[in-house]
Amino acid sequence: MKAPTRYVTGLRAIEAYVERIADQEKGPSRPTAPTLLYSRTSKRIEALITLADAAGVRISRVDSGELDAWVGGGRHRGVVLEVPYVAHSVADFRSFLSSDVPADAVVLALDGVTDPHNLGAVLRSADQFGVDLVVLPSRRSARLNDTVLRTSAGAALEVPLVTVPNLPRALADLKEAGCWVYGADVRGDSVVSTRITGRVVLVLGSEGEGMGRLVRESCDFLVRIPAFGTIDSLNVSVAAGVLLYEIRRRQGLFDE
Repeated sequence: MKAPTRYVTGLRAIEAYVERIADQEKGPSRPTAPTLLYSRTSKRIEALITLADAAGVRISRVDSGELDAWVGGGRHRGVVLEVPYVAHSVADFRSFLSSDVPADAVVLALDGVTDPHNLGAVLRSADQFGVDLVVLPSRRSARLNDTVLRTSAGAALEVPLVTVPNLPRALADLKEAGCWVYGADVRGDSVVSTRITGRVVLVLGSEGEGMGRLVRESCDFLVRIPAFGTIDSLNVSVAAGVLLYEIRRRQGLFDE
């Protein structure tokens, strides 16, 4: 049986993903080797083929109709990257909780982030700042799709991501595993003056509505990003990047 796969479309997203794996062990025999599939050539696609070949990515020319069928008729401009993908489940969440969770672990929980562009941008930040796990609720959340993959430049396939049926329950489980839960809220205390320590769970809600009541009540602390603009909140993906940077800075990640 063929392993589950996802298709990264968009020239820039493919390029970014290939660049990300370029330093990994090369060779088409590696178990997670992606495949670059193309149906036509152009200078840009030829450059991608050269880059992919140097990174040890498998390369295959296919008919345009096959490409259309594989990506569900989505936009692909004649080239896609087929990437083996492991879908994580509640069982993986339980496994994470029962493992030796690192002392500086960072978990990102999203409540009501339904825009796939926002989810993709958040996952890109999660990848950049080494988030150990992203938790999504099974309802009121965007799902991993082509838009998310494109917006995240393929980073969505690198970040461990689980979907849970009950987010407040999951936050309670994370607390039992020794995590402190910080929820982003415009009515919270300034993150600058908030003590951040130990294993951290950062919770972000939807723009406008923010976190749901039960999720908010599950947080140990509510924090906000000090700002001087006339709009009362940042885009959720921007907030994720700022807060994840601040958390990792407090943990000493950027110490010289």
